[in-house]
Amino acid sequence: MTKTIFTLLFCSFNLISLSAQVTVSGKVTDDKNQPLPFASIALLAAQDSQIVKGALSDSLGAFSIPGVRAGEYRLQATLLGYETSYTEPFTVAAGSKTVSADIALRQADNILTEAVVVAKRPLFEQKADRLIMNVENSPIASGGTALEILQKMPGVIVVQDRVTLAGNQSVQIWIDGKPSQYADMNAVLRDMPGDQIDRVELITQPGARYDAAGGVILNIILKRNADLGFNGNAAMTVGGATYDQSDAITDDRTYYRLSPSLGLNYRRGQWNLFGSYSYFQRTSFSVMDVERFIGDEVYRQINYSPSYWAIHNYRFGADFFATKKTTVGVLFRGFSRTGNSNAQNVTEVFNGDQSQQLGAFTTWNDTRSDRTNFLTNLNLKHEFDPKTGHALNFDVDYSRFDIHNVSYLNIVQNEPGSPESRSEQNVEQPIDIYVGKLDYTLPFDSTFKLETGVKSSFATIDNDLKFLRGTVLDTAQSNDFLYRENINAGYLNLSKKLGKFDFNAGLRAEQTVVSGKTMGEQVLDRNYLQWFPSASALYNVTKNIGIQGAYSRRVNRPGFQQQNPFAFFIDSLTYTQGNPQLRPEISNNAQLSVTYDGQPFFRISYSKTDDVIIENAPRLEGTRTFTTAANLAKYEKWAFELNFPIKYKKLIDGFGGNQFIYNGYDAEYLDTRFNRSRWNWLAYWQINVNLPAEFKVEIGGWYMTKFLEEFFDIGSMGGLNFGVSKTFWDKRGRLSLSVSDILYTQISKIHIDYADVLVNFNQRNDSRNARLTFSYRFGNTELKNARRRSTGSENESSRVKVE
Repeated sequence: MTKTIFTLLFCSFNLISLSAQVTVSGKVTDDKNQPLPFASIALLAAQDSQIVKGALSDSLGAFSIPGVRAGEYRLQATLLGYETSYTEPFTVAAGSKTVSADIALRQADNILTEAVVVAKRPLFEQKADRLIMNVENSPIASGGTALEILQKMPGVIVVQDRVTLAGNQSVQIWIDGKPSQYADMNAVLRDMPGDQIDRVELITQPGARYDAAGGVILNIILKRNADLGFNGNAAMTVGGATYDQSDAITDDRTYYRLSPSLGLNYRRGQWNLFGSYSYFQRTSFSVMDVERFIGDEVYRQINYSPSYWAIHNYRFGADFFATKKTTVGVLFRGFSRTGNSNAQNVTEVFNGDQSQQLGAFTTWNDTRSDRTNFLTNLNLKHEFDPKTGHALNFDVDYSRFDIHNVSYLNIVQNEPGSPESRSEQNVEQPIDIYVGKLDYTLPFDSTFKLETGVKSSFATIDNDLKFLRGTVLDTAQSNDFLYRENINAGYLNLSKKLGKFDFNAGLRAEQTVVSGKTMGEQVLDRNYLQWFPSASALYNVTKNIGIQGAYSRRVNRPGFQQQNPFAFFIDSLTYTQGNPQLRPEISNNAQLSVTYDGQPFFRISYSKTDDVIIENAPRLEGTRTFTTAANLAKYEKWAFELNFPIKYKKLIDGFGGNQFIYNGYDAEYLDTRFNRSRWNWLAYWQINVNLPAEFKVEIGGWYMTKFLEEFFDIGSMGGLNFGVSKTFWDKRGRLSLSVSDILYTQISKIHIDYADVLVNFNQRNDSRNARLTFSYRFGNTELKNARRRSTGSENESSRVKVE
C-alpha cells in the first residue's frame, strides 16, 4: 500500500510539472544598476500575496523560476542590507514560454558593517506552561526509539517499560498535541524511531483546554518539513549490542536494529502535500530472575524472552489553503507491526532454607502478535483575524486498531518421560474510535483572551479470548468482553496579562458513559459528570526571574484492560486479571516554580489522589501469584526540583538537576493496612560539547536512589549515554554515533513483602546498545511556510495494553 501511495505522489508531481512550462526570469540590480548576487526572490500571487515559488539570484544577479502556471503575479526581492522591493503585478499567459521581470533594490539607510546571525535552539526551553526538550539535532537521540528519548527529559524514568515522572505513574503520552487512549502507548513508544521526533514537551499542570484524564503530559512533536517547493529527508540507522547471557541459560549473544526512513513534502500554490514512511526491524530480549517464597517452599525462576519486531509506519496527507484565512486538511496515518517472542522459563523448587531441591519444570511461552492501526483526520481551520489569533478549529477523526495475539504455553517437568501440559491463549481485539472536536479562540484585546470548545468521543472495544487446553476449549478461562465508552466534554478558559502578571483560569466539564459485557452479561454500567477547574499565575519579578504558581484537578479513568475480568497468563505461576468494579481516581495538583532566563530553576509540586488505582496489587492463589488493579489507597507526592545550567564559553553547554521525591500510600488490602512512604533522590545531567569541523558531542545520564512504587520497593538504578555527530555537505548530511546505558545499570531490582506475598525479582533488557545513523536533507530549503496540524482523536488511545 505504501509503495502505491508514494508512486501516486510522484506521478502527481510529474503531471503538475508537465502542465506548467512558463518560466519567469529576470535580473536583480542595485540603484546603480549593478547586479546583486544571492538575493532571495519570491513569486507571489497578486490577489493575496501568498508565496507560490522561490529562487536565488546567481553570481551575476540573474534568476529563473520555471514551471509557473497562468495567472496574476508579482515578485518580491530581499537581501541583507537592502530594502525589500516588489514589482508591479504582471500576467503569465497560458501560451507563453518565458516572462521577463527585472527588479531593483535600494540600499537600506541603516547598515551594519557585518552581521552574523546564528540561530540555535537550546536543548531545553521553559515556557509559561511547559518545558520543551529539542532533540532534532541530538546525537544521543539519533537512531534511538521514542521510549529511549523520553528518558532524557528531566525526571522521566522507565520502570518495567512504563514511563513515570518523579514517581508519578499518571503520565499521558501525546503525539502532535493529542493523546492516544486505547492503544498501549508504551508499545508504540518502543516501536517509534526517534529520528521522527522534533521535540518533546512536558506539561506539568494542564489547563481546561486539555482533556482531564491523566496527570502530567509528555507531548511528542513529530518532524514536519514545511519548506516551499519539493524537499525531503532520508535516514538510515543500524545498531546492535552483545551480551553475556550465560545466566539466562542461552547461547544468544547478539541483537540488532535496522531503521530506514523517508519524508517528502511538496508545496505549490494553495496545496501542500506531505508523506513519510519508516521501517523498524529489531531483535531484543528480556531476562527476569524471580524468587518466590510460598509457604515452606522457595520457587526460583529464570525467564529469558527473546523477541523480533518488524514495524511499518506511514503518514501522508494534504493541506489546501482555500483563502488567506481558511485551511482544509486531510491526514492519514497508521502502522503495521508483527512480532514474536519465544520465552523460556526454568523453575526450580527448593525447601525453605534452599538446602534441598524438591523439583523443577520448564515453561515455554511462544507468543506471536499482529497489530495494525489506521487513522484518518479531517481538519478545518478559519482565522477571522490572524494577527490577533481570533480563530475556529474543527476536527473529525476515525481510528481503527486490529490486534491479534496468540500465546502457546508448554509446561514440562524436568524429568525424563514427563508428560507435557499444552495450552493456548488466542486474543482478537478490534477497536473503533470516532471523535469530533470544535475549538474557538476569541481575543478581546492584546492582553485578554477567551478559549472555549466541545468534544465528543465514542469507542468500541471487543476483546475475545479463547483459552485452549491442548486442543479443547476451556470455557471457564475463555472470555468475550465488549466495552463501550462515550465521553462528552466542554471547556471555558480565560487568560489575562496585567502588568508583570500573567493569569490563566479555566473550567472543564466531562460526562463519561461506559458499559461492559462479559459473555452477554452486564458487568459494567456507569454514567457520571465531573468538573475540573484549573488556574495559574506568572509574575515576572525582573527581566530574568519569574515566579509561577498553578493548580489543576485531574482524573485517571480505569483503562479498558484494567476493567476486563479475564485472566491472562504470563507463565505457569504468574497471571494478571482485570476488575470491572474500578472507579476513576481524582487528583488535586499544585506547584510553585521559579524560572531564570526562561529556563527551569526551582520547583515545588504537591499532589493528593483519592481512590488510587493500584495497577499491580499482588495476591497469592495456591502456588500462583497474580496481580489485579484495585481502588485501594490514598496517595500523596511531594517533589522538590532544582536545576542549574552547565556552560563554559562557546565550547560547553548543558544542564544538571536534582529532584527530591516523597511517595506515600495509605491502603487497606488483604485484611492488612499498607501504610508506607519513602523519600528518594533523582539526579540527571546533559552536557553538549561543540567541537571544530562541525563535530558535536553529548554526554548525559541519570541516577535514582531506592524508591517506592505501589507495593514495589525498587532498588537504585541509573544510566549513562554518549553521542557524537558531524554535519557536512552544507549541513544537509549528518552522521551520528550513539551508545545508550554504557555501564548497563538500567536494571530493575524489585522486592515485594506484603501479607502472604514475598517476591524478589530482577529484570533487564537490551538497554545498552550502539547506533549509527546517517541522514540527508534534499530539495529546496530556502523558503518556509509552516503549518503544523494535530488530530482531534489521538486523545482516545492510551488506556489499552496490547502486549
